[in-house]
Amino acid sequence: MITLNKEILMHPDFAKNLADELCEYLEALMDAEFEKGDECDFDFIDECADAINEIRSGGSDILPVISRKDFFKRINGRANEKYKAVLAACAAIALILGVASFSRTENTSFIKEISGYISELFGSEKPTEHHTSAPETTTQPPAVTEEAVTGIEVETTPEFKTEYAVGESFSAEGIKVYALYENGARKSVKAVDFTVEVPESFASQAKYETVTVKACGFEKTLEVRVIDTLETKKLTSLYALFADGFDFTAEDLENIDLSAMKVYAVYSDESERELSSDEYYLEFEDDSTFFEKRVIVTVGYESCSCSFAVTERR
Repeated sequence: MITLNKEILMHPDFAKNLADELCEYLEALMDAEFEKGDECDFDFIDECADAINEIRSGGSDILPVISRKDFFKRINGRANEKYKAVLAACAAIALILGVASFSRTENTSFIKEISGYISELFGSEKPTEHHTSAPETTTQPPAVTEEAVTGIEVETTPEFKTEYAVGESFSAEGIKVYALYENGARKSVKAVDFTVEVPESFASQAKYETVTVKACGFEKTLEVRVIDTLETKKLTSLYALFADGFDFTAEDLENIDLSAMKVYAVYSDESERELSSDEYYLEFEDDSTFFEKRVIVTVGYESCSCSFAVTERR
């Protein structure tokens, strides 16, 4: 880093028009802050105004003002490199206007930082440099421009489960997702960055199920098969029982009394269960002929049903 001293900073070429330019920059920062309306930071505006007054009055208090940590922190968050260089020029003017040395400020780390900015600002006319050690050489990697994603690909490994038993839960193990880019590149998508949507009724019955993989704003589907197994308990049939003496003839076919009827569901494991009246449904179909009035009563539950006939009493 260049060693700066008062003689260098007091050189006419260095100091020419510096004060006016600095005031213009600080005024621009104040105007930008005023435009924020209710979110305006008046403390920051006051500090900029104090700095401008000190510069224009030829005072020597500008260095302590701008070296305050809170002021530098405030302007550092909203200024580009050009404004940081202006801050460095603040310190330069302070020295030119009579500050004896850098020791007037308590923030010595700030002085080291602004020295770097001043050196960069006036780098075209560098004085003699004094090095205490060999300069470091760093190599920056070339900037990488991210191409737009044009789609995704979904692949599966042998661990992916393609067949499930009724009642089994879905597993996303073995799913691999890749993002496709405009330049033809393909990049793996992390498991935490893609989702797999499964139907709420997944594996409730034997059939093919579809799950949806979503990533990068795109989606693909996968199909798996759900099957019955020997252990799968499913409904196989339905039957109705009637109380002793139940008469399958009736005076009023439209209002047959079935209150004594009991309905049972039979399952693949040979178990049975009596159904409540609100679980099964009834359907009545007129099956009358010229010689006889008759109604077919159908009892149904899920995929099974049973029927019986009731004839009009003569």
